[in-house]
Amino acid sequence: MKVVIKEIIQDSIADEIGIEAGDYLISINGQPISDMLDYQFYSQDDELLLEIEKSDGDIWEVEVEKDWSDELGIIFDGVVFDRIRVCKNHCLFCFIDQMPPGMRKTLYVKDDDYRYSFLYGNYITLTNLNEADWEKIITMRLSPLYVSVHTTNEELRRQMMNNPQAGNIKADLKRLAEACIEIHTQIVLCPGINDGKELISTIEDLAGLYPAVQSIGIVPVGLTGYRDRLPALQRFNAEQSKELVDFIEEKQKYFRHKFNHGLVYLADEFYIKAGLSVPPTDYYDDFVQIENGIGLVRTLWDEFEELLSALPPKIEEREVFMVTGRSAAPVLQPIVDRLNEIGGLSVSLLPVDNFYFGGGVSVTGLLTGHDILAALGRNYAGKRVIIPEIVFQEGNTILLDDITLQDIKLKTKAYIYTVDGSARSLIEAILVPGNDLRVITEE
Repeated sequence: MKVVIKEIIQDSIADEIGIEAGDYLISINGQPISDMLDYQFYSQDDELLLEIEKSDGDIWEVEVEKDWSDELGIIFDGVVFDRIRVCKNHCLFCFIDQMPPGMRKTLYVKDDDYRYSFLYGNYITLTNLNEADWEKIITMRLSPLYVSVHTTNEELRRQMMNNPQAGNIKADLKRLAEACIEIHTQIVLCPGINDGKELISTIEDLAGLYPAVQSIGIVPVGLTGYRDRLPALQRFNAEQSKELVDFIEEKQKYFRHKFNHGLVYLADEFYIKAGLSVPPTDYYDDFVQIENGIGLVRTLWDEFEELLSALPPKIEEREVFMVTGRSAAPVLQPIVDRLNEIGGLSVSLLPVDNFYFGGGVSVTGLLTGHDILAALGRNYAGKRVIIPEIVFQEGNTILLDDITLQDIKLKTKAYIYTVDGSARSLIEAILVPGNDLRVITEE
């Protein structure tokens, strides 16, 4: 294959030898380049033979001598140049299978690509790897990898993932461990299926691979209102969540005594569902599972606590409304209560019901423009409203249903601030006056 070159860094090696944007990279030292990992790996050699196809079709073979630390200066569009590896499973709990129709096509892509796991921490199942993939993972030492395990019971895993190849999980994890690949694992827990004795067995199997297995993150199954013709599943209730919290905290105490490391961690959602406060900071060790919703609450609270001394006793009178999903409201309420102790400030939570997904989905990150617009209406025109950036497409201001931040500003006439999820960002949005967030009006 050949990879189009998006840009060349000025005065770089590539620039000096005449490679240009729009040219194609065919190979390095005879090795085809299918992703950014190949490029970084093979371009580290001191002596390189680059095969380049110029934009006019001419083929160049260019010899390069360089120090191992020197970069060629070639920039590509994206990190995977061949097709993304998609999921071959049909998991009974798959969230994408429960998505409402009519959303962006990219939201329905079932990524199961080991390269995204290494580069971005995406969880993969290991069920679509061929021998060439395994050789690449081991040769390039792609560590850490993030693996969706769910259960180590081979037959149960085949059933849960509806894939005959899914039963090799213990052998696959052992192979990674023997190659000194660090592994972070995930268990999507489904009541009555992979909890109870199955969960105990899975945790014990994974703990047996420590220190290769560095973490076990347990998250609750997510269910929407779009499960027609899908297997019947249940949510965790408060009592089940409380029992799970008690069990996992005991297991973590055991592992902390044995390994000096907690190893197993529960999603914040279980604590919220059980009506319990999230654990202290040391429960989460180095917060490696934070992208899984494990430790987000504690991180927010700790950061807010550190900033308390900087809060003013009084400000000019101001009213602020904070958009949030239903499940995050109890998390934010203590912060709101403390902010309301500041003279002249009134902060109110605005929990938004998720009608778009239905089925009791209540997390903030799945709020859509439709639901936010329904909650705001024109009742907040001219008022200061905070919307968390987690509802937007990364690096953009588009929500899951393709409604934009500008659409919300236009239709609500509210003064909209966005915050990145940190306590500092929230405090600044509330306390720092500014005129850069004026209502956008139609011209």
